Amino acid sequence: MKAGKLDRTEAAKIAALEQAVLSDTPDEVSRLCQKLGKVVLTAHILGIACRFRGPDMVQVLVENGATFRCDKETVRYKSQELFGFTAYQPDYFLLFLFTDINRICEAQLRVYLGMLSDRDGHPVKPIQDAQLLEGIAYLCDNAEKVCFHPGDLLYLTILAGEEKITAALKARGISISDEKKRMLTEGKGHDVWYIYTYYMERMDDKSFLRIMSELLCEIGGDKKLHFTDGIGYVNRKRLLIPEYFSFFMEHFDQSKMKKTMLLQNMILDENTDCLRIAVEYGWLKTPRLRDEMIQFASENNKTECTAFLLEFKNRTADFAAEAERAEKRLMRELNAAPDSMTQLKKTWSFQKKEDGTLTITGYKGDRTDIVVPETIGKYKVTEIGTLAFAPYGPRIRTSVRAHRQTITRITLPGSIQVIGSSAFRDLMSLKGVVIAAGVEVIGEYAFSDCNLLKSVAIPEGVRVVGEGLFSSWHSWNQTGAALEDVVLPSTLDIFKDADSVKNAPNLFHNCPKLTVWIPPLESARIYCEKYGLKYQCYDTINDITHFSTVVKGRL
Repeated sequence: MKAGKLDRTEAAKIAALEQAVLSDTPDEVSRLCQKLGKVVLTAHILGIACRFRGPDMVQVLVENGATFRCDKETVRYKSQELFGFTAYQPDYFLLFLFTDINRICEAQLRVYLGMLSDRDGHPVKPIQDAQLLEGIAYLCDNAEKVCFHPGDLLYLTILAGEEKITAALKARGISISDEKKRMLTEGKGHDVWYIYTYYMERMDDKSFLRIMSELLCEIGGDKKLHFTDGIGYVNRKRLLIPEYFSFFMEHFDQSKMKKTMLLQNMILDENTDCLRIAVEYGWLKTPRLRDEMIQFASENNKTECTAFLLEFKNRTADFAAEAERAEKRLMRELNAAPDSMTQLKKTWSFQKKEDGTLTITGYKGDRTDIVVPETIGKYKVTEIGTLAFAPYGPRIRTSVRAHRQTITRITLPGSIQVIGSSAFRDLMSLKGVVIAAGVEVIGEYAFSDCNLLKSVAIPEGVRVVGEGLFSSWHSWNQTGAALEDVVLPSTLDIFKDADSVKNAPNLFHNCPKLTVWIPPLESARIYCEKYGLKYQCYDTINDITHFSTVVKGRL
């Protein structure tokens, strides 16, 4: 049996047992279980029995081998139908034990449960709370036998606000499992973390403080809750409310917070109350970040936050010490060579690769005609990273984003081997780019929506080019991209053979003025005809050099 697939016999056995649990007596279900033998997926059936039929039906299933164990080879069969996505963890199947199941995974699971009916077509209804709790108690008593984890259920009932089930489990001395405590404090476990963030987003504000405080009590000690970008996103409104921001500051791991972004959001919201809390927790103790926020507030005309930050600076800054440090820094810069690491760090963001070379990850300078350096310090620059120049990349200051939109020309050195995906995407003023020989890979959408770019020569040696390389997505129903000439080299993998052409991506969406210069290869001609491109052939390497020169001359 292949992963994620069930043969018809197994699927039929699951469906038969589901229907019997909804329609028949416990004795009839027992006889059916003996007839069917092993059923490979029973977790959700146990949940249905506990929620809709009561403890007698739960007991019959358990006595006949039903468990909450989730076999990764088969769980996909039902999880997609139940939850709308593939699930592997037992946590999802424990959701069936809730009295108000639609609170989590509400859209998909509520539809499924609403369609449950007996053989006569009558809809089934949840049993009374007392019977539900009796069924859960039976599962707790037989936890090891049925692979049931009461501590995991307690964690979920706290999240869902199921106070009766929570109280009943705590009365039995049950606490959240160590696995869930590690998840809450360290972020372990993708599937269960999804439930956590999914439901956190759906809590009302009052419930949020109560539920998160209860989880903290379960964890105990002085441990902090794990914070991620996802947590920040689902709580983006709460993080601008002083009461809730204070809660996050006190109880979540601040080291994982994007402090600059959060401070900027407070400034844009003119939220001096939250800024004051951030100051109390030392977020603005570094002069550089403090002055960046002052500049950001001023640039965005946020007068209240600008005044608050200036007052904070005047009240707390040691101006003499800062001036001394600034003078020392200035002297170091004046004494540094113009192509030194120290100087180039002001203009370029970069990362060191395993082979000791560098990837350019961002441009911070103020030029519009840019020449990428071949080396930074003693390290060779071999790659332009994903979104390196794109105005809409992640974590870019407003001023940097605005400047990138004014870049007119980029020259790449011969050391560059890889141009990453969307590296120059959305450079609306870019009119010229020079790609030196040495590049082997150009990622997808690298020059997408550079709609003033007219001519590009891709040099010999480039093998891989990605989907939508020169596409124009922001010009539909208008005039399309300005692109007129692109030289494609004979070394491209898409020109290797017929199969390569068949699977080749479209590099030129919405480029109506384009002529593609191609090598004298049948595969190149087929490629152009496949996408309806106007083309011209060059006959020799000398010709491509000539055409490249012509194209470069138009830049």
